[in-house]
Amino acid sequence: MRLVFDDGTLLLEDALETVPYAEWDDRVEEYRVQAHHYREICAWAQETGGQATLQQSTTSVDSLVDDARAYCDLFLSPAVAIEPREYQEQALTAWKENDRRGSVVLPTGSGKTFLAVQAIADAGVSTLVVVPTIDLLNQWHATLTNAFGEQLPDAVGVLGGGSHNITDLTVTTYDSAYRYIDDYGDQFGLLVVDEVHHLPAPSYRQIPEMTIAPYRLGLTATYERADGQHEVLKGLLGSVVYEEEVDELAGEYLSEYETIHLKVELTPDERERYETEYQIYRDYVDSHEFDIWREEGYQEFLKRTSYDPQGRRALIAKQRAEAIARTAEKKRDTVDNLLKRHHDNRTIIFTANNEFAYDISQEFIVPCITHQTKTEERTEILDRFRTGEYSMLVTSQVLDEGIDVPAANVGIILSGSASKRQYAQRLGRILRPTDDRQPARLYEIITEETMETYVSSRRRKGVTRNADS
Repeated sequence: MRLVFDDGTLLLEDALETVPYAEWDDRVEEYRVQAHHYREICAWAQETGGQATLQQSTTSVDSLVDDARAYCDLFLSPAVAIEPREYQEQALTAWKENDRRGSVVLPTGSGKTFLAVQAIADAGVSTLVVVPTIDLLNQWHATLTNAFGEQLPDAVGVLGGGSHNITDLTVTTYDSAYRYIDDYGDQFGLLVVDEVHHLPAPSYRQIPEMTIAPYRLGLTATYERADGQHEVLKGLLGSVVYEEEVDELAGEYLSEYETIHLKVELTPDERERYETEYQIYRDYVDSHEFDIWREEGYQEFLKRTSYDPQGRRALIAKQRAEAIARTAEKKRDTVDNLLKRHHDNRTIIFTANNEFAYDISQEFIVPCITHQTKTEERTEILDRFRTGEYSMLVTSQVLDEGIDVPAANVGIILSGSASKRQYAQRLGRILRPTDDRQPARLYEIITEETMETYVSSRRRKGVTRNADS
């Protein structure tokens, strides 16, 4: 039998009917399997009499000729010899003991990138690192260049953001990897996926499916998805091999912290407008018996709004009610008090959308970062925040994930979604230990007797210890 990589699949020439996972392809009159079964096919061939191993690039024996593998062995050692933390050593060991497959779940700021550098050196094969954003691509490229740049025959490759340079150690975005993985899926023996909770999306899951990489590492601070699709990761990357919660690392490796839940009231005018809009939405939901807090129920509600005028009006009413609660006048008063109280701290204010972020920026003369902020400006703001020239900044969802934010020790959530992932990421932004080891504080300002109360309860559940005020 001969293995050939063919457009993201493995073509099995002269294969037996008993080959696992194989399906007959009438077009070429040969069996074919998805590329991610490469490791199992090699193991099966070895068990049935062959001598092929993952360490041999081209092996010709009685049972198997492996012409699929195009990746090479690497002999790398991180340039900066930093002693790994105990939990990082345990995570790496757990991954190795699981045949170098699986996901590691660690809080934001706890050193997932450092762990990946150790895993790349340990695996010793060509590696593809997949990340969700251009900002993260640039950060990973800089980190890998510092760690391994002088040891590689070529520079660290980049696929994405206008670059198309494939080398033995390459960083790419999800979007670029999805576009080109059928061309390059045979050239990497280790697949590292950062923020792996994005991977179950139908298009993105093709990245691991069309890669032969026998070794796979997923990294995230928030593994579980509300839709349950994280379960597909087990078949694509392996199971979760190691996990640490925020509270388990707080104090020794991350800052001690407290979360403070502040409640504000709507003004009489805001209350009247809120109740009017909310009742329109609630009457429609109740009349159709949607289980609005379940994924299926909310999707059914949205589906009806696309063709039912009353449903559309209900959706608009919901959005208006949310906006009233999200931008309540007394939230601004509370922010004012908090900024005065923490004028000596590094503070990040989080909002749910750009418009509110810009409003807060103008009212309190605070630099603002949104997805509309150009890279140069964003870099300058974060650099000034890092040096202390800026002591506070406001952002919408763009800093929730992926961007390396300098150490802050105060966070103020003015608005957000019910996502535990978003809440955990925002908490992680303030947990990097500071020189003075002062505890971090995450304030959450919630408008009482509105939809925000339930949203807040959902996102905080099981993530943090909480204090109400």
